[in-house]
Amino acid sequence: MSHRMDAFLVFALVLSGIAVGGCGQSTAVQEYYILETARKSAPAAAPNDATLDVRRLSVDSAFATKDLIYRLGEFQYEPDFYRQFLISPGAMITEQTRRWLADSGVFEHVLASSSQTAPAYTLEGTVAALYGDFRDESAPVAVMEIRYFLVEHKTSDGVVVFSQSYRAVNPVLVRTVQALMDALGKDLTEILTRLEADLQTALTERAAKTG
Repeated sequence: MSHRMDAFLVFALVLSGIAVGGCGQSTAVQEYYILETARKSAPAAAPNDATLDVRRLSVDSAFATKDLIYRLGEFQYEPDFYRQFLISPGAMITEQTRRWLADSGVFEHVLASSSQTAPAYTLEGTVAALYGDFRDESAPVAVMEIRYFLVEHKTSDGVVVFSQSYRAVNPVLVRTVQALMDALGKDLTEILTRLEADLQTALTERAAKTG
């Protein structure tokens, strides 16, 4: 573990009660976190009676781990084995996306993951970035980037009718792991808010053209 990472994490190690022994070994307890979002706007009116299935998002291999990831240099990233997501980031962000769109009103129905109903649309996506950026030690930030695709199933092959990449960056206000998680939650809230608005616009315009 680098000296810069030690400098950032020393407060968290102490608060977590991790005792460092005289032989250089440590007795550490893993901590587990989840991403949370907070809706700030009222649900929209559904532009149509379509059903949506949210498929599990893929995650770029650099971030496809439960370990929290810290960026310490231009090409330097380090995982934190002792601080992890409770579930894999792909599954967690997929479920947050599903819940957000189910509450949005943009679609009449957002199907449960176990549903066998054939949807009118499928939302797919890739998490391209998910980390705490500590290159500027005086102003750390949380970074998240997701690309979403909306596929319409009027034909057997399906047609991509909407695609967009979303990137959000929020400050880590205090030097704690919980503050990093709060900032990542704000990132996801911003991304889903923008996704909801863009999907509503795209479906409204599509309904006008086909109606």
